Amino acid sequence: MSFVRLLGILSIAHAAAASPLVLHEHRRVAPLGFTSQGPAPDSHTITLRFALASNNLPGLQEKLLDISTPGSASFRQWLSQDEVKSFVAPSTDALNAFNAFTSANGLKSSVISPYGEWVSVTLPVSKANQLFGAKFTNFTHTDLPGPIIRTLSVSLPSELANFVHVVHPTTAFTTRSARLAQSIRIDVPNRRRDATAPAHCDTSNPNNSITPACLQALYNIPSTPATQQNNALLVTGYENQWACGFMKQFRPDLPSGANQTFLRLAIDGGTNPQFPNSGSAEAQLDIEYSAGVATNVPLQFLSVGDSDFPTALLKTIAFIAGSPHPPTVMTTSYGDLESNFGPSLATSICNGYAAAAARGISVLFASGDLTPCRVA
Repeated sequence: MSFVRLLGILSIAHAAAASPLVLHEHRRVAPLGFTSQGPAPDSHTITLRFALASNNLPGLQEKLLDISTPGSASFRQWLSQDEVKSFVAPSTDALNAFNAFTSANGLKSSVISPYGEWVSVTLPVSKANQLFGAKFTNFTHTDLPGPIIRTLSVSLPSELANFVHVVHPTTAFTTRSARLAQSIRIDVPNRRRDATAPAHCDTSNPNNSITPACLQALYNIPSTPATQQNNALLVTGYENQWACGFMKQFRPDLPSGANQTFLRLAIDGGTNPQFPNSGSAEAQLDIEYSAGVATNVPLQFLSVGDSDFPTALLKTIAFIAGSPHPPTVMTTSYGDLESNFGPSLATSICNGYAAAAARGISVLFASGDLTPCRVA
């Protein structure tokens, strides 16, 4: 054996010995419904996303509470894009540690968020297993179109343990069916808004349904068109769902000139075809009801390409962070069990929405779909 080759082997051994692994996240078993189909092939490549430690997330959270609390001297003094970045951007120590790690292991990283706190690395499964103490496995679920690669345990090299908060996708297991509205055709008479709730709003009758007109009557939501054009309401669409622009059936009372259309936005291959009958259940429901209860508020529909649910949320957060003129309100009706995410990923996503809120964006999410009172 040549001296050079021996030196190389010893160097690799030394690097491995110098980087003990620290357990980052672990599941005893996969969530209910997921079935292991065996190890992912060693040669298969995966892209992992890493959330690096930010400069000052506690400071951002404290600032957000201050500017969003009525009575505070700083109430509604929202932060600028650059001010939020100063809190969220990765610390110098985190950047240096991660760059040293990727360089030492022959990896290339890419920054995938406007504030720089999220980076991605593409590598073979065999190397991911080695570097992160993982056992990447193919899992299937009846609600998914194909297998997904996940691991029940992931660790971090000791030099990264204090500087990497999330590795995704690793221990997050999410499906589709838990958050998709059932596709139901609703035929209701065209009615103008009345002072009292229309008869078809009585949900004690199983043949009735709640329409935008019902919500306006029941909750006294005004139908007078909004006049503040600086406002904008963003509706998100995930999992290859898109919106249909036809809403006249539900709001024939809309004044002449009132907004019945929306600005179509797409990231990561998202689409929004406007052919007859092309609207999909959840997305069409969201955009119709948004228009139905927010008369003449400029609407935006953000279609995110085919990503798992947590990744779609991360891409939405990045889209908002990178927008110099973000919407004033954003709403998402999709959801899943928090336990399917894992604590580190769930916390990081919440921090991303906190950063959006610090810029004055109201963030709305649906809840209750998975409770005992859910709609079957």
